Amino acid sequence: MLLNSLSYALFIIVLFIAYWFLVPTSLRSNLLLAASFFLLLYLFPTHTILILLLSSIVYLAGELIAPNRSRGRDWIFLLAISGVLGILAYYKYLPLLAQTIDYFNLLAYYGMQFALPTAVIPIGISFFTFRFIHYLIEVKRGTIENRAYLKFLNYTFFFPIIVAGPIERYDRFAHQAENNRKFKWEYLNQGLPRIILGLFKKIVLADSLSIMAAGLGSPDLDATGYLLALYAYTFKIYFDFSGYSDIAVGTGRLFGFRIMENFDAPYLQRNISLFWKKWHMSLTRWFMDYVFIPLGGSRGTLGRTILNTFIVMMVTGLWHGAAWHFVFWGLYHASGLIVFRLYTRYIALHLGEKFKQSKAVTILSTVVTFNFTALGWIFFVNGISQSINVLRVIFHVN
Repeated sequence: MLLNSLSYALFIIVLFIAYWFLVPTSLRSNLLLAASFFLLLYLFPTHTILILLLSSIVYLAGELIAPNRSRGRDWIFLLAISGVLGILAYYKYLPLLAQTIDYFNLLAYYGMQFALPTAVIPIGISFFTFRFIHYLIEVKRGTIENRAYLKFLNYTFFFPIIVAGPIERYDRFAHQAENNRKFKWEYLNQGLPRIILGLFKKIVLADSLSIMAAGLGSPDLDATGYLLALYAYTFKIYFDFSGYSDIAVGTGRLFGFRIMENFDAPYLQRNISLFWKKWHMSLTRWFMDYVFIPLGGSRGTLGRTILNTFIVMMVTGLWHGAAWHFVFWGLYHASGLIVFRLYTRYIALHLGEKFKQSKAVTILSTVVTFNFTALGWIFFVNGISQSINVLRVIFHVN
């Protein structure tokens, strides 16, 4: 069942009517959970049971590491986080490990082979594992007090966001679920246009760019062909992903929820730092809160800030896909962020705020940022060797 399918639309309509007008207020959350669960069970039966099992284990771990517990909290927390990351690694990153071992012949010397188990990646695993980690961390910190098993399952299985985000926060979701007492026309007036906008982005804009964008993976285009494919892909990935987010946010709004926004004109930002604050915002905030700041953020020396930036962006790249070219894409953006930080320091010391805020500099900075981001998509789409070949053709390097 695709987001742009008639069956999905009928599912939303029936659930919307039942949620607001047919069931008692006290049963709305139960209805939403049941609808989300059985939708996923129908589409992905095996994976749905796995997610239910993991959700139950994570919730139990959360109860054992809550601040009112004292014995073994730290060990249970580490075990739970390791288990969640282990599941993610097993399903998503084991093939990358096998490919790396085979590439460097690490086992061939001993006459051994890496036996890779056949496992289909569960739908939305990168998203729900990050929600699990968020929940465990915040429970241990004591910031989540409104805990209940059914509320947590509703948070986990909420169908608009389970496949591709946004990466919603538990406390926001639970608070809104408790306050959905009465239907308001604004839910329909805000939700429906947002869904239509998302469908327009995906079906009309993204799909129309797909054929041209596919050329970015071709081995035999000229510079003009690659540039056309590159810019087509640049807009295609934005319209596709932001369109999905619009549908998710709009669907959530139909049921009284304000889901976290994921995009806010990222290609119109004047620097790469602002780009990452406007692109896939729920993911950026997750990495900021749970990786970058715990590493020390930008509070230490410049060298430590550079190291933290490279670590976060490398993991960001790896989160997007289990291949080394995604890591390279992350490191590419890390380099851009570091250069921008050094550039900002230089401006502050030598050119001043007036230069930075001038209209000409703003326009030029926006153009440079957009093209830097666009070039990065080459590494996102292709393997490293093919990416280098595309860049050589574009820049006429023999």
